[in-house]
Amino acid sequence: MSTTRTGDPLGSIDSTELRILHALATTGSLTAAAVSLGLSQPAVSQRIKRVETRLAVPLIERNGRGIRLTSAGRILADHGRTVVAEIDAALAAIDDLRGERAGTLRLVGFPSASATIVPAVMRALAEEAPDVSLQYREAEPPEAARLLRDGEVDCALIFVYEGSAELPAGSAFLPMWREEVRLVVSDTRAGESEIARLGDYAAEHWIAGCEKCRGHLLDAAGQAGFEPDIIQETDNVPAMLAMAAAGGAVALVPGLALAAARTLPDDASALPLDPPRYRTIGLVSMDTANESPQVRLAKRLLGRVDGSCWGLEAVA
Repeated sequence: MSTTRTGDPLGSIDSTELRILHALATTGSLTAAAVSLGLSQPAVSQRIKRVETRLAVPLIERNGRGIRLTSAGRILADHGRTVVAEIDAALAAIDDLRGERAGTLRLVGFPSASATIVPAVMRALAEEAPDVSLQYREAEPPEAARLLRDGEVDCALIFVYEGSAELPAGSAFLPMWREEVRLVVSDTRAGESEIARLGDYAAEHWIAGCEKCRGHLLDAAGQAGFEPDIIQETDNVPAMLAMAAAGGAVALVPGLALAAARTLPDDASALPLDPPRYRTIGLVSMDTANESPQVRLAKRLLGRVDGSCWGLEAVA
């Protein structure tokens, strides 16, 4: 081997070659190092030979059926580990910056959030990160959780009723707001009442909403000592309100759904419950060691939304 160094040896060693030396130190095998780096074994051998030529010093030597680093190889591998770690950290920071300032935020949310919270998020996004596009899908919480679990969205805006927070395994839930659930009845049925005790409506027909809302109705009625006679089912909140106003049935409707509908029918009332019942709105994402830029951005944008205009109470 030549003993004359060529050119600038330090400037001629790149991060790939440092990674190769580190992999060789760890595996003791050209083949195993190549596999760990996604390279071919001949490519790894060629890169090592090129560095040896530039430095005019051997970096590896045979050790039985395997190989081991020479003293020079170990020096490069040890120092290279630090250099590569710094490069990776810098690239990760740049990726984070790019992710929060450009690219796509994939969000899924439930119907009443689509007409209230999501437009507010879009306005905040236009101000803070105009180069990020919002890819939005609408789905009730069980389907939203599946989309998150399958990696089809970055995060999901969902609601959970008290005692029924069913989240995907390995996920984390950030509560944002609490909303009150009300009983919507016809004015004739409400009479002079300003509050509603569910037990007083045990003999009524009921309207059920989505899967989780139906579950909440069954749970609330069970706690009040009766099984609701559900004769109508719809996810369409304006239709639910109109049906309740017609007097044929009553319904439990969350505050955000009432706000999204904007107005009640003239002959309907939305009565607070005694005792009150609530549901919580928040953001669910996969719980990872390093939170993605998209999730961080979504949390920051939601933090800018004032939910009080829809009767939402911020969760401290």
